[in-house]
Amino acid sequence: MTYPIFTLAAGRSGSAWLANFLTANLGFPAVHEPLGIDDFGNTMPDIRTMRAFNTRGMDDVVRGFWQRKLTSLPKDAPYAETNHTLGKCGLIETLAESPLRENATVIVLRRNLAKQCVSYINRNDFGNITLAWQWYLTPGYNNIIVNPSPFLKMGPTGQALWYTLEMDCRQTYYERQYAGQIRFVPAQLETVTKPDGARTLLAALGGDAEPVLPPKANANAAPANASLVDEIETFLKKNSFDSDALVTAFLQRGGSLHLPQQAAA
Repeated sequence: MTYPIFTLAAGRSGSAWLANFLTANLGFPAVHEPLGIDDFGNTMPDIRTMRAFNTRGMDDVVRGFWQRKLTSLPKDAPYAETNHTLGKCGLIETLAESPLRENATVIVLRRNLAKQCVSYINRNDFGNITLAWQWYLTPGYNNIIVNPSPFLKMGPTGQALWYTLEMDCRQTYYERQYAGQIRFVPAQLETVTKPDGARTLLAALGGDAEPVLPPKANANAAPANASLVDEIETFLKKNSFDSDALVTAFLQRGGSLHLPQQAAA
């Protein structure tokens, strides 16, 4: 196996479960999210880091965070972290510039988009701006792929839907832009939480043992609203959401997630 292992994920898409899976199958503890007081701004992005990257790209604030983060990684021991915030503030750009890229693996963790979106709605994750600043993204950022205008009139529900689509596009963007520099391993939550999918994921990471499947982690207390899931799935089909096409359009207009962009229209 090659290390370090990181994750490109949206949150509410199985990153806590993935940390437990890696811990159970790789023989060392994987980190989910470092949440100590002194971790923020050093090994865990803080609000300033997240806002700086998504407004100004790879500026000095963001580069300073990543210098501290990479310095904190163990030098002679394997390391895995499934922290979904890292992919929203320069993880891929940093790896591409680092010698770590030679051995690093990034698991691109996806989940059914409608169920993922409903998870945010159930938790009211977009009802307070500070939650979006720390954990997710906001439609007001300059560096975004999906036009937020159609979603803004829908309130927190629209913001949750916009974020779900924006992160799906960002995963596509990074896979396309950096595939020649970084090793990406795709993982669909609904697949890797079952024996065959878990076996495939573990093999992609270099393991050949029969995988151990941990239980669900950090799941919502209330079950997903089935009718709302159906409604969002219908919306996505009706509007022909296509992350590949949206990323192509973004790139054709000179878009980049790590360079300063003009404010969104």
